[in-house]
Amino acid sequence: MAFRATLPALSKLSPRPPPAPTSPTKTTILEVERKFRRLAVPSLTLNNSPDLPLRPLYRPEQKQPHTPHTHMFASVQPLPTRTIHDIYYDTPTRALAAAGAWVRRRDGAWQAKVRRGDYFVRSRFEELRGERDVGRCVAAVLGSGLGRRCGTNAAAAEEEEEYSKGEGGEKVVGVEEEVVRDFGLGKLAEFVTTREAWLVDGEFKVVRDRMDFGHEVGEVELQVEVEGGIGEGEKAVLMEEMDRRIVAFMRR
Repeated sequence: MAFRATLPALSKLSPRPPPAPTSPTKTTILEVERKFRRLAVPSLTLNNSPDLPLRPLYRPEQKQPHTPHTHMFASVQPLPTRTIHDIYYDTPTRALAAAGAWVRRRDGAWQAKVRRGDYFVRSRFEELRGERDVGRCVAAVLGSGLGRRCGTNAAAAEEEEEYSKGEGGEKVVGVEEEVVRDFGLGKLAEFVTTREAWLVDGEFKVVRDRMDFGHEVGEVELQVEVEGGIGEGEKAVLMEEMDRRIVAFMRR
């Protein structure tokens, strides 16, 4: 016998209220990196290179490395090679760079890296993504209204609509173009990078960048994304721990 479920009459079902709107959860992106000149091998693999001896892995609980042929890394995962188009922006006096903020449009998307400590070879950054957050960063650094209109979502559109009204509530023609265009910044540099990358031990990203003007540089990056709000003190503590971990990684 076929079983047929009996559904309650639609008229008896009470409609569910729509879910209350929630604001998007802010994600804080922290990054610690170390730069180096170039890789000693053509490509990074678990075996390092057939032409080079494998370095022993020192474990603190052992007085000696446990084997002369231990791999340097637990795992090495090649990542897809990317071609990256960067345009960097600043004021004529390079006020953003002087304040430790680097604003760029990477493959058409706005990004900003805000220095949180150290210097060029050893770097700590907070990374901002999207027109809205980048614009607020520019406004905070320059102390002006630049960047108030950031993003193309509904909230940003409403914000721009209010910002571009005159005293009588009428739309002021030309305000959007004046405010939006590159946050009032000028183009500082533009180049294309070919990036090779490997994910090592599941968390450290080893990168080799070759720029179209002939420069080559390597990086080891450790990035952490924190959901929800995080204070400046918490950021400092977390990045200090990230720094210790990347130093230990580089000493292998």
